[in-house]
Amino acid sequence: MGWAFDDKYKMHSELGPVFMHVTPAENELYISDADAISEVLSRRRDFPKPTAMYKMLEIFGKNVDTVEGHEWQRHRRITAPPFNERNSKLVWLESLRQAIDMRDWWVQHGQDGINTVVDDTMILSLHVLTCAGFGMSYHFRSAMEAPKPGYSMTYRDALSTVLENVLIVVALPHKILSLPVLPRRLATVGRAIEQFKMYMIEMLEREKQLITQRAPGTGNLMSSLVRGSEEAQRRLTSSAKTSGESTEGLTDTEILGNVFLYNLAGHETTANTLSYCTLLFAVYPEWQEWVAEEVREVLRGHGSIETWEYEKLFPRMKRCLAIMLETLRLFGPVTAIPKYTNDLEQELTINGKKYTIPRKTIVLPNVTAIHTHPRYWGEDSLLWRPSRWINSSKPDADLKVRLDAEVIREPIKGSYIPWSEGARICPGKKFAQVEFVAVMAALFRDHRVRPVPRKEESLKEVRKRILSVVEDSRLGITLQMQNPKSVALAWSQVGL
Repeated sequence: MGWAFDDKYKMHSELGPVFMHVTPAENELYISDADAISEVLSRRRDFPKPTAMYKMLEIFGKNVDTVEGHEWQRHRRITAPPFNERNSKLVWLESLRQAIDMRDWWVQHGQDGINTVVDDTMILSLHVLTCAGFGMSYHFRSAMEAPKPGYSMTYRDALSTVLENVLIVVALPHKILSLPVLPRRLATVGRAIEQFKMYMIEMLEREKQLITQRAPGTGNLMSSLVRGSEEAQRRLTSSAKTSGESTEGLTDTEILGNVFLYNLAGHETTANTLSYCTLLFAVYPEWQEWVAEEVREVLRGHGSIETWEYEKLFPRMKRCLAIMLETLRLFGPVTAIPKYTNDLEQELTINGKKYTIPRKTIVLPNVTAIHTHPRYWGEDSLLWRPSRWINSSKPDADLKVRLDAEVIREPIKGSYIPWSEGARICPGKKFAQVEFVAVMAALFRDHRVRPVPRKEESLKEVRKRILSVVEDSRLGITLQMQNPKSVALAWSQVGL
């Protein structure tokens, strides 16, 4: 569905909120009606995920994204609990630390600026994952370090190589990537897969050993998965077996599969959202001031990041969250959420009328269309305007009262689905939101970004060029800008 990003809602304006694409191979139903989308996403058993489309993600094993039915319930029961408030606090602290290091790195480049926003946000997101998820902390610009004994790559470098080459990883079987004679890049990817798997197995065995010793776990995502699986296995009773309810834990291979999925889903998606909004801030500087006004007020009286308490500060940073919500609305990681009617016909209500959807039909809630349709987002639906997410009951009060009275707008159900909706909503939603808000606070309390024009390029021209770079995006595993390094951005401290 790569065409959907360029098309936005145009085809639905011409053909209606729902249309069928009929081919000799299969039928595809595209939906841009909020009520119908919400119905599809809430009826998980009637409109399951077409798991065959996701088998390529089972590189290390089955995971919560590649299974359905009772098997999905078993995975979800164990993979969702690790995303809790304790983990959110770790995400908050590590995101602040990484963002300040990244910001300082950008400031060092002075008036010439940097053109590595995408690369740098990828590093930041990777480091937040490795720390909050797996207990391995790195400095943002850390020098090359030696791998652990018995390894040829560090955990970070192995994971980074796998994620940066994920299209190769999912396209080529590991047995091919492990052949003795390969081009250098493919050989490096094959080695990274093997090294990453070795690290995961080591972490898994360490947690099992701690359980045997009745010792506390490390508290990271791997620990939670292993301990959750062990606890589920202990709770398995004969009554659960006879009732057909699957309550057993995950196998070792399934744990590895879910660890990989955590990294894949949590790395590129958040990093891309940060890079998109950073370029948009350079085009629309008024939104920098808008979000900085909130950050300065909320952080009034707070010094170093060690005093920035997650529980007190995160809930108050509603404008920071609005930046994320608006960026995901226009530049979300996926353009559709595939579902399937399987072997049964299904009824679906559209504009108050029931329609019968044939069996074996691919059903596609059109994320890009529903996120940009004027019916739900107004006549300026294609404009990046973060304030559309804020409602205020006291717009004329002084700043503190005004900010405290601001609340995040609740969109029409089914009209905003970057994390999906219903039972299969992304369990890492809060993880991503906490990471993003922390980065916004660290970047914009005392600093601003501006575009660096080319020779004889006016400010108006450079902003127009950046917008064209942002719009020139294509769908790979996720939506990505094609030429972000053509844009240079300069960062400076306010007043300097």
